[in-house]
Amino acid sequence: MSSVLAGFLVRLGFVVDKDEQAKFQASIDYAGKRMKEIAMRGAAMGTAFTAAFAKSTQEVNRFYNLTNHIGGTVRGYNNVASAVAKVGGNAEDAAASLQSFANKIMFLPGMEQQIKNITGVEVTDKAGKLRDYGDILLDLRKHWQSVGDAVGRNEAAMMGLDGIYASVMKRDFPAELRKTNKQQGELADMVDKSADSVHRLSNEFSRTWEIISMGSKAAFGTLSDSLGLDKVAAKVNDKLSKELPAWIQTEKNIWDQSHGFGDYLKNFFFKADEFQDAERYKRHLMDDEQVQKFLRKKYTKQKSVLDDEAEEGVSIVDDFDKKGYEEELARYRAAGSKAPPKPAQTEAPPVPGKMSRGLRNNNPGNIRPVSRNQANDGAFTIYRTPEEGWGALGKQLKAYANAGLDNVASIISKYAPPSENNTGAYIQSVTANMSKRLGSDVGALTRLDLSDPRVLKALMQSITEHENFRGASQYFEGAPFDKEVLAAAQSQWRSKVVNERDKIPSRGSVVVNQNITINGADNPRAVGQAVAHETLLAQNRYGQRNLS
Repeated sequence: MSSVLAGFLVRLGFVVDKDEQAKFQASIDYAGKRMKEIAMRGAAMGTAFTAAFAKSTQEVNRFYNLTNHIGGTVRGYNNVASAVAKVGGNAEDAAASLQSFANKIMFLPGMEQQIKNITGVEVTDKAGKLRDYGDILLDLRKHWQSVGDAVGRNEAAMMGLDGIYASVMKRDFPAELRKTNKQQGELADMVDKSADSVHRLSNEFSRTWEIISMGSKAAFGTLSDSLGLDKVAAKVNDKLSKELPAWIQTEKNIWDQSHGFGDYLKNFFFKADEFQDAERYKRHLMDDEQVQKFLRKKYTKQKSVLDDEAEEGVSIVDDFDKKGYEEELARYRAAGSKAPPKPAQTEAPPVPGKMSRGLRNNNPGNIRPVSRNQANDGAFTIYRTPEEGWGALGKQLKAYANAGLDNVASIISKYAPPSENNTGAYIQSVTANMSKRLGSDVGALTRLDLSDPRVLKALMQSITEHENFRGASQYFEGAPFDKEVLAAAQSQWRSKVVNERDKIPSRGSVVVNQNITINGADNPRAVGQAVAHETLLAQNRYGQRNLS
């Protein structure tokens, strides 16, 4: 900038001193640097404030949803979580324990009275509202001190409070609870009073983004209609559907042929096209013309030319290995250039274009990914085939059962926790659907034998229709899907995320009605009784039986 200004002054007839010009340039550079720093700091402060505000809003909204569902107050919840953390426990364990405790109070009608009979502690006040969590825990603590550690731990596990039992029984827990209540009491009360407002604010923020998103969609839709972008996108999608499987295999091929992560990155950024062509070529997904183009590139190498042999300005020429090219092309043609046959279509009816998220992802249960390496849409796992997603749902439910969750209330409370779902409505939906499918009354606490494929399938179908829409389970009917159900029913995998506090005791067992038609017997009734007897003995071990 200073040089431009100096030139301008010279043209006007002024004499410009170089030292002064240098000082002027330095001043400008310094000023520019400071302005940049100020701008960056301002942006950082704005970002930090926005992030803090968003986090606070999200946290209060989470508290609101939790306490609105299970009762109590934000203050009571916060005091317990804070006191647990102060004595060396985990605040998240406190949240999970209080949630489990409240679930048992809500879903088990006799639980409240049972707690009172065993411990003498009132869970609710005279108005029938849940007492302050801190007060309940302090009363239980006194009782547990009187009965001993072993009995106390068993009672805590029965109530779903085993996750924070050790923290509650620590000597300084009551003092920390009182201190937290005193120090944060007024602020917590303010949060309690404003929680409803913050909840509404959070919802309004969500609606704001929805409106913005819808406006963007409308604007883009108008532009798309004018420019014919839908046709362009269709061509792109068609190309992606054909090329993506080969591209994914290419990435694996790049990794397998790389020596360490650094080599992989180099190949990924600079040689990915070559690897992709090579992989497609190997799998015979390229036509003859494409293969020739690929091989010509492969067998063309660049080499340096001696100065005395080169023309002026030429130092590198292409060297084509014609023999290698012709030999490999001949091998390709001899092997056949047709692409491998596509796998047979499943027996399930075709899924319409406009469908639910779960069906689009081949994930009828909307299972979340367990690692970042799993394909996902940002929230839920994307499975390669409908069969794979159906099998994943069955294995997940059977894993819960293997870990001790054997009724709808305990399974759904773990599968769809109240922090994210209306768990009570979910349980009612599943029990009603299962009852219709099994021809037997299935309650929230009815024990389910998920080693019976019929029971497991009914549970899977009910969850699928709740997660998607009524009738969605029809897209997972047929032999390939029944095979996945049978495999899941026989699975011995045990879920590692199930704790004792997640287990809600069962009452009674589901009876699956089965009608068997017997022809060609002199005494059908006697034969039927014998079949029923044998079926009962093998009840937990069969799906479909061929009887003669």
